Amino acid sequence: MANPITVVHNFGGRRCGADGPSSVKQWGVWDCDPEKTGAPSQRHAYGKSFPWTFDMEEKAYVIEGTATLTADDEALHGPPVTITAKDMVTFPKGWTGRWDVDCYLKKRYAFFDADGLRVDEDESDDDASADGGKRKAEDEAAEEEQVKKARPDEAPEEAPPDDAVGE
Repeated sequence: MANPITVVHNFGGRRCGADGPSSVKQWGVWDCDPEKTGAPSQRHAYGKSFPWTFDMEEKAYVIEGTATLTADDEALHGPPVTITAKDMVTFPKGWTGRWDVDCYLKKRYAFFDADGLRVDEDESDDDASADGGKRKAEDEAAEEEQVKKARPDEAPEEAPPDDAVGE
C-alpha cells in the first residue's frame, strides 16, 4: 500500500474548538450538501456520491459531517476510510476514488507541495508560492502555540540576561 488516506480522529481533543485548531483558521472552506444537486464549484459540491482525484496533497480538518472515501485502487490507496467531525485528514497526491457523503459535510483545507510547504489552490505542484516558506513558518508557529495551550503547567525556558554572559 503506497499512499493511503491518513486520519487522526478527534484531533485536538477537548481543547479544540468547533472550527478546528488555530493552525487551520486561514485554510479554505469546502462543503458538500448531499441533499442538493447542481454543478460543483471550487468551494462547494452537491450529491451523495461523486468521483474525485487529488492532484496535490491536501490536509483537511472536518468541521461537521461524515463521508466515506473509497479508492479506485485499494492496493495502491488502501481500504475505504470514513471521516467525521474533528478529524484531521491527509489526502495524498494522486488518490482517485469516490466520496459517499452521509450528511452535510464542511471542512477546512489546504494544499501542500512535496516539501510540505503550503501552496495556493491555483498554483501547480511544481510552482510553490513565493510566500510558501512564510506560510509554513506561520503554520508551525500556530501549531506550537496550540501545544503550549495544551500544556499550561509547563513554564517556557528563559534565556539568561545579556549581562550574565561571562560572569
